[in-house]
Amino acid sequence: MSNTTKTPKTMGTSKTTERSSAQRINWRSTPTYVYLTVVALLVAGPVLFAFVGAFTPTGTIIGGGAPWFTAWTLENFSTAFRNSPLLAQFGNSVLVTLAQASLQLVTSLMAAYALVFGNLKRPNLVLAFFLVTMMIPSETTIIANYLTIRSIGLFDTLIAVFIPFATSAYAVFLFRQAFKSFPKEIHEAAVLDGVGPVAFLFRFLLPLNKPIVMTISLVSAIAAWNGYLWPLLITESPSSRTVQVGVAALSDSLSVDVGSVLAGLAFVSLPMLILVIFGQKFLTKGLTQGAVK
Repeated sequence: MSNTTKTPKTMGTSKTTERSSAQRINWRSTPTYVYLTVVALLVAGPVLFAFVGAFTPTGTIIGGGAPWFTAWTLENFSTAFRNSPLLAQFGNSVLVTLAQASLQLVTSLMAAYALVFGNLKRPNLVLAFFLVTMMIPSETTIIANYLTIRSIGLFDTLIAVFIPFATSAYAVFLFRQAFKSFPKEIHEAAVLDGVGPVAFLFRFLLPLNKPIVMTISLVSAIAAWNGYLWPLLITESPSSRTVQVGVAALSDSLSVDVGSVLAGLAFVSLPMLILVIFGQKFLTKGLTQGAVK
């Protein structure tokens, strides 16, 4: 009894030891927090610069002497919209993003379902063919895609912007990893009950894999929205181009008007920032889920 009872001196020593351990842990974590802070500033710095500069007069930005928050203005946005059809091109980007993300979702979903539940003889070999395409740089196939699009008469159209990216090997891989861990008992019970492949897909498989569906949708949408090189090559008229190409043209024609260029950048960045902020938990959960299975 006397051995298990702690005296005040022992309790004080224990608290001191706990505080020392906590301090050691905090000190050990300091380099991690410093590193994360530096990385966060490096990532967020250009974005903050674009958004603050979008509401600051160009003369103030170029002068650099006066604080930016002294004179807010919307003139930069008026100048950007007046010199480039950004609103129409914004609509083009929305259509391209929806079409490309939807196509990638459907095609990768079908491919992954066939790989896992299609009773293929060599599903891993088929998957290897998909994965090999991820090792090929997109720049090596861009000429072949360009010649193909021109030969079928789709040059300078919105369809040409997204149709070469109708499928994604990375999305197939993520779906396949998620479907591999699906309980076989549920699949076998559904088959015995006469549930067809389409009904099984939409009634059982997709509802139980919502995080990976959201992750692939977000990744595909972000990639489609940020596309620049291919839309620049395959479109010619301003009415057929996406907003990213339109902002670049704005920079070329108004190289001295930094404020309007930053206004265009802020206008283009805002949708993806909102999408990432609200979909961050799905991105983290879905990518982790696909990586460990």
